[in-house]
Amino acid sequence: MLFCLPGLCQQNIDYVSILKRASKYDTGDQRPFPQFTYESSHDPQLVALREKFKLDSVAGFGNETSRLINLLHWVHNNVHHDGQHESGIDQENADEIIKVTREKNIGVSCGELASVLNDCYLAMGWHSRKVYCFPKDSLKIDNDSHVINVVYLSSKKKWIWLDPTNDAYVMDDAGNLLSIAEVRQRIIDNRPLVVNPDANWNHRTSTEKSFYLNYYMAKNLYQLYCPVRSEYDYESHGKHDTVIYIHLLPLDFPTQKPDKYAKYSNYLKMNVVNYRTNNPELFWKLPE
Repeated sequence: MLFCLPGLCQQNIDYVSILKRASKYDTGDQRPFPQFTYESSHDPQLVALREKFKLDSVAGFGNETSRLINLLHWVHNNVHHDGQHESGIDQENADEIIKVTREKNIGVSCGELASVLNDCYLAMGWHSRKVYCFPKDSLKIDNDSHVINVVYLSSKKKWIWLDPTNDAYVMDDAGNLLSIAEVRQRIIDNRPLVVNPDANWNHRTSTEKSFYLNYYMAKNLYQLYCPVRSEYDYESHGKHDTVIYIHLLPLDFPTQKPDKYAKYSNYLKMNVVNYRTNNPELFWKLPE
């Protein structure tokens, strides 16, 4: 569920102003980091996923946009969200997450929902990423964040925003689908934004633009990071020796160094390597 900590809500923080102060990046930042990669739909696990859940039929046979949105709706309708309890799922892949939620009748985190949608898009041949969206949180009191997806819309040659937790995508006032970068800049510039009218949380509450974009996501679009490899099982606990994340930080972020840092995650049971960049052009580089 979209929620904020009660203490933060009571303070009525102006997250748009915080985001505006973080508007500047540095396209000249050439600090190296590994290139993002995307698993082929011919991978046996993705082929099995596509066939098991009949994703071709789920997506339908309309244009590219309608197929992407049909898959978004399907994931949202089949996997419920629970942002307050751990699911206990160690295998971070669509098949396992869907199976456990059905067997135990539980919801999962926004990150697990994004993993399901990401695997479905990869299985259907789209380049997609999970995107972790975090606040500035200088006081270290905000434990809330959000995870959504971006998918490369080849017909428009751009990334687009898709949020399976809220069954949401974002448009400009002319109805054009927008990327995370475009939404972030439009919030900063006070330019029009439209959320699809059927966006909702677990079919219980509507996802209203005023809270979703101007408060909740304005807070969580401060800093962003993605797994460097977009593939089935990449973040499954203990699956690999190392997982790598690339962080896009605004120049306003107080900690810019070191360029690369590593630590062992007891949660993931793997080494986690993080790279920092201020360059949105490299971070949002289009798939080849």
